[in-house]
Amino acid sequence: MKKLNLKQVLTVISVFGPAVLVSVELFDPASIVAATAAGAAVGLAVLWAAFYSGILLIGIQEISARLGVVTGKTLAENIHQRFGPRYSRPLFILSMFLNLATLTAEIMGLSLAFSFLFKIAYSIAVSISILLNIILVYFTAYDKLEKILIILVTAIFLSYVYFLFSLHANFGAIVYNSLVPSLKANSFYYAEAIIGASITPTYVILHSGLVYEKGWAHHHEKGVEDLIKEDKSVRDERVDSFVSILMGTILTIIIIASAALLIRGKSVTSFADIAAPFSIKFGIVGVEVFAVAFAFAGILAVVTVGLGTVYSAFGFLGLESRIKARRFRLVFVLALIISAIFAFIPQQIQVMIFTQYLNGLLLPFILIPLVIITRNKDLMGKYKLGKATLALALATIVITTVLFIASVASML
Repeated sequence: MKKLNLKQVLTVISVFGPAVLVSVELFDPASIVAATAAGAAVGLAVLWAAFYSGILLIGIQEISARLGVVTGKTLAENIHQRFGPRYSRPLFILSMFLNLATLTAEIMGLSLAFSFLFKIAYSIAVSISILLNIILVYFTAYDKLEKILIILVTAIFLSYVYFLFSLHANFGAIVYNSLVPSLKANSFYYAEAIIGASITPTYVILHSGLVYEKGWAHHHEKGVEDLIKEDKSVRDERVDSFVSILMGTILTIIIIASAALLIRGKSVTSFADIAAPFSIKFGIVGVEVFAVAFAFAGILAVVTVGLGTVYSAFGFLGLESRIKARRFRLVFVLALIISAIFAFIPQQIQVMIFTQYLNGLLLPFILIPLVIITRNKDLMGKYKLGKATLALALATIVITTVLFIASVASML
């Protein structure tokens, strides 16, 4: 059997990057909290939302990344260019509100973890969280930042996989509930939150920007046909999207199943409640390990949501800017500071869950333009959106809209 040499291994690894970072939306602090709370509240009844949103997410993120590769522009920039300021500026206002709310939730999660790990006041933990992420983005080149974040993603994934297998879970029940949707009224709110946590609008925009930072976006003045003949970037981003997001989807299912098995029927209102499954299984050591993984996820999330927020801001205003630009990093810092102020809002756990629920509301306003733009053959050439992927995008729009209506109706 032929052995792989170091160059071949590095070639395989080099395919991964943007989608690995985007997959953070599936296990950032807000998503972990939402998944834990869902499992504790309704058990395995929301596993289907995690499974199917993962499938939909693979399609949606592949479309966004493909758009970024082919046009060399982010989704937000393409929306401004295609639909003009009358559509993009109101979307700028709406997206900034939700992006900053999401960023606030991620800072809350990271700060809660730091506060627990280092036994410091929450206010001090918020300051440390902001400073750490400013250093990471403001003073680190993208290629190095990408490697750091990928290592953190891998550490989180492996720790959760080990945890589930240690529980000797009923995998038949997990598979069944993942495939067969539950229509229990009390699960609609959590199902919408899981989908909003999985298919977050800011991450859809982020993916189209990160392929540029990766060097996969071609020079669009060459024309689409040149890309088809000489560039393998579209193939690379497809592999990256499928593998990375599949990994994140599995992780979400594990988090929900773990909570359902160990803390079903309990309220999730504090960091200790989120860590309860680890505490029950492994004691204080388990909680410490969980807190470290949760902090890793928080670092990842604050960086990636912050980047997505800045891409959205510049794009919807019709301004092109990338990570290396000084103004890009300044706006990133500004977004962190604004979100840090709101991170002192009480009842952080409830806020984190609610932000994921709200993200589902913005999705149609992002996905409908994405579909229209990527269906344009003059723009996309051979990589025009196909019927199968179009069906996934339309299904996402319909499911999130119906779940929102159903969740509101169930609360009346």
